[in-house]
Amino acid sequence: MSAAQRTAELSNLRFSLLLALPVLVFLLLVVAYPLGYALWMSLHEISFFGGYKATFVGAENFSDVIDDRKFKKSLWITVRFTLESVALAMVIGLLIALVLNRKMRFAGLVRTIVILPWCISLYGTGVIFSNLAKGQTGIGTAIAYALGFDEAVNVVNRQWVIEVLAVGNAWNMAPLVAFFLLANLKTIPSRLYDLAAIDRMSRLETFLNVTLPPLRFTLFVFTCITTVLSMKLFDFIFVLSGGGPGTASSTLTYRIYKESFKDLDLGYGAAMSFMLLALILGTTLLLYAFWGRREARSI
Repeated sequence: MSAAQRTAELSNLRFSLLLALPVLVFLLLVVAYPLGYALWMSLHEISFFGGYKATFVGAENFSDVIDDRKFKKSLWITVRFTLESVALAMVIGLLIALVLNRKMRFAGLVRTIVILPWCISLYGTGVIFSNLAKGQTGIGTAIAYALGFDEAVNVVNRQWVIEVLAVGNAWNMAPLVAFFLLANLKTIPSRLYDLAAIDRMSRLETFLNVTLPPLRFTLFVFTCITTVLSMKLFDFIFVLSGGGPGTASSTLTYRIYKESFKDLDLGYGAAMSFMLLALILGTTLLLYAFWGRREARSI
């Protein structure tokens, strides 16, 4: 290789670095700096009364979070809400994909209607489900009164609020899951179904042996995505239930919001946010270890 070629390669490398530099600077500003500042806050007790004051307390905020019963309750609520949301989103998304994969009239129109829930913001989804589920202003109450009943229909209560939130979250996410699964279904050769028919497989056997295997990696990917999005969900919960009734739907994100912006305990809230980050990373790694690694080998 000549010196001119080495110089050209070096200049190409420099050119590539120059192209990537704005992106790196942008990521540094919007990710690294806030993350570093949040870590700094988590190690300090910050007070606004009598003037701004930050006192270094080390890991005391993290210790307080671990010992906090409210944190443990919010952790359980988050896990419960996430499990229900992910299960519903995957099952509903898969069922929608199987239906859309069939030949039907006005298929384009049907697919457009199906994708609409995903196009609505989570704030809008919260408003919709608030009008559907709340007792005094809900559509269910209006229908009940129209039919002559005297009691309001309120499912945003301590017993059912997590389920209502999970259904609303799944309603928003399932169409996206469905369309990626539908794209997978379109890649399955039709001759495999012909061979299954020749072997006289039942519908369940055909689904398990022909339809499901190509979908497993996509199901894994969207299980991870839906898990992360559910764990960090805030705006939908804020609009629909406000963490209530009482603290029945106070997930970790809502608890962080309350500690940081209502109680102005920024150091404690920052420490709790890192606990949430650890939960998200840990859950994702566990999903990869027990499911994703096996699917990656089969690709």
